[in-house]
Formats: sequence, structure tokens, C-alpha cells
Amino acid sequence: MSLQTKLTASSRNTSIGRITLLCTENSVCSLQLPCHAIAVPPTAPGSLADAAFEQIEEYLAGSRQHFQLPLHLPESTSFAGKILRAIAAIPYGSTATYGSLGPARAVGQICAGNPLPLFIPCHRVIPVSHPPGNYLGGKELKVRLLDLEHRVSCHACPKV
Repeated sequence: MSLQTKLTASSRNTSIGRITLLCTENSVCSLQLPCHAIAVPPTAPGSLADAAFEQIEEYLAGSRQHFQLPLHLPESTSFAGKILRAIAAIPYGSTATYGSLGPARAVGQICAGNPLPLFIPCHRVIPVSHPPGNYLGGKELKVRLLDLEHRVSCHACPKV
């Protein structure tokens, strides 16, 4: 992304609180969870941010398991880019440990700086002991998201 790229900010209230998005014309660059979100005007209908908010609302309602949006990520050759892509590959309703993705402390720092939480589901990364672990949106939100995914994925499981 060049310095000339125009970013637009928009926010919307959701079932977990206000979320703010920063987008270019072509990609979502940042998602700010309620503890960090700032109030800015809502999105224009039909915009990329509007589509992103629709998908977020579907996810929070339990009717969407995969986001289909163009995301602006660090270069894939960077260590952070590789870790963020590994986190993005953790299946809905599943978790991975920090240490299974790389050096645990480094993975934790990358999770803490994740510019696209929810889209890159760092809430699915947990410590080996004492889950759920920290989350940039707060532990309560992490537990809420993990519970949502567990309920939805278990609801689809065959009954025995």
C-alpha cells in the first residue's frame, strides 16, 4: 500500500459493540474491536466496508464461518505475514496453541498486533495451559467468540 492510497474509516454497532474498519478501495486494512474502535460515520451502501460489516454481522449471528473479503496483509515472506496466514488457516470452531504456530512469545506478539481480528481469527490461538489466554479485544470477548464458534460447529455435528 503506497502512501498515496486513500483510507476510509467507517464504524457500526454490532452485537459485541462498535467496530471500526479502515479500508482502501480494494482491501480491508484494519478492524478495530470495541475496546479500540472510534466513532466515525457509517459506510456507504455497496462499499467494501458495507460488505465487510454484513459479513461480520453474519459471523456474529452464527450464520457465517468464512469471510470472503480482500484483506491487506503483511508481505507473505515476512515472519509476521507467515504467522498471520497460519492463523487465518485455523478452521472455524477449532483452536491452535501459540507454540504450534511458531515461537510462542513471538506468535503472541503478532496476535496482539493483528490488524484484522475476526478476519484473521487470533482468538482461536490459545496457550497450552490456562486457556483462553489474552486477546486484544479482552478475554471476555475471546471466550464469547470461541463459545459462539463451538456452539455453531457442534450444532452441525451429527447427534449420537
